[in-house]
Amino acid sequence: MNFLRQADFFGIPFVQQIDLKQSIYKSAFGGFVTLLIFSASVAYSIWILYLWQINQLSPKISNSIYTSDFKLLDMNYDIIKLYFWKFDEEMIDPFEEKILLPLVMYTTNFSFTQLETLEMSNETSIDGKSKFIIPKMGLAFQEFNGEIYTTTEMYIQIVKCSDIYLKPNEKCASQEIIDKFYNQSLNIVVMQIHYKSLDSKDGSEQASLQEFYIQLEQQNCYTLNTFLQSSFYEIRDSFLFGSPRYVEYINGALIQPQTNSNEYCKLAYENDVLGLIYIIMKGNQVKMIFEYPHAGDLLANIGSIVSVLFMIKYLIIVINQYFLNQTIINQLIELYYPEYKHITIQKNWKRQIKQVKYQNNQIDLKEFISFYQKIHDQMRSKFSFINLLYEISRIQFIIRSTKSRDEFRKSHQIGIKLSFSNEKDLNFSAVKSSFTQRPFSNQLYLIDEEVDILSLTERLREKNDYKIPDELQEQNDFYEINKIT
Repeated sequence: MNFLRQADFFGIPFVQQIDLKQSIYKSAFGGFVTLLIFSASVAYSIWILYLWQINQLSPKISNSIYTSDFKLLDMNYDIIKLYFWKFDEEMIDPFEEKILLPLVMYTTNFSFTQLETLEMSNETSIDGKSKFIIPKMGLAFQEFNGEIYTTTEMYIQIVKCSDIYLKPNEKCASQEIIDKFYNQSLNIVVMQIHYKSLDSKDGSEQASLQEFYIQLEQQNCYTLNTFLQSSFYEIRDSFLFGSPRYVEYINGALIQPQTNSNEYCKLAYENDVLGLIYIIMKGNQVKMIFEYPHAGDLLANIGSIVSVLFMIKYLIIVINQYFLNQTIINQLIELYYPEYKHITIQKNWKRQIKQVKYQNNQIDLKEFISFYQKIHDQMRSKFSFINLLYEISRIQFIIRSTKSRDEFRKSHQIGIKLSFSNEKDLNFSAVKSSFTQRPFSNQLYLIDEEVDILSLTERLREKNDYKIPDELQEQNDFYEINKIT
């Protein structure tokens, strides 16, 4: 049992009351600062939770190089778009006039598919002058000897018009229109690559694009080797528990441009190619981990600032201790020097005494300070519990010098008797009798007034001018009269 009692950290100390109203000294200033700190702490907590709710708390972001199998790669949108840049309304669009044709082919398991003609869509460029050509992205991947290979690659060819690629009701442009086209300045085909990424603030998906230019000339074949880059995202956004989310997006491209002769491209691709776009996926990618603040981070954030605020508590405790000591010292001085309560002391902001008045009469400052320092030290010594016991022991010895040892022993047998023999004695609401009302013959009997006869409560009744009769010389039967049996 003793071990269990020693292990109990819920134990509480016995705290004696300072006075009848409070056991811990508290001040209005301390209460004001407490409410201020509490309000600031609650307001800051609400503000942090609000920022977390609207995704304004920045996540922890870490990057690393990562080799992916591209299983999560999002390609269900228009990644590649082509259009002829018409910066003038009068310019001839080679795709609309059937001067040039956009063709696409893929490699499947390292073999080429048949060329297909790409049709123009109804979607227009931002200036509304050109129509987009949107090829279907087709990429596939395979692992071989622990390495990832792109088994489906994409080739987009811009070739001279040929009837074999046209529909039955279509025909290529006349030589006059062809010559007029080649005489235009800045014949450029624009390739747009559309990317996706995550906004680090709230993890929402966002889109962007990048444009590359292909020059069209009769004498040259312009090739654009495009190595798409991707990002792998791991999103840890659970509030407390939960698994992370994984997404993968194309987020950039490395471009290797080349200008070749027509003979080179015709031998390589068996076609009159003026422009070629080779598209493949780069194996390595950047892995990004977004770790958003969770419950522990929020509590740590709130707890840190709240701890800092409550460091002010130490200052308030020191201030309260000071004023508590001063209050008790002044009360003790008034016990020994009742006229001290008529003294008015003026102090500056440093708590230094500047002026002293006694009953509106100014007294010598040096004389008072000397007196005050003396009694201040005397009263502070009475704060010690050992000193209190010592003074009680001195009183015991003084009384013992005037009383016999037998009388001391008899004191253990006396107390205030209870008497409920009749209804009159049960009337607790009756007015207490004063010393002046006590019959002279019963002065040796202890009554309930003996409890407070030496207390501070009795001292406060002085204004009622109680008149206490002179006590008779105590008789030998005092202890026998008040003996509890």
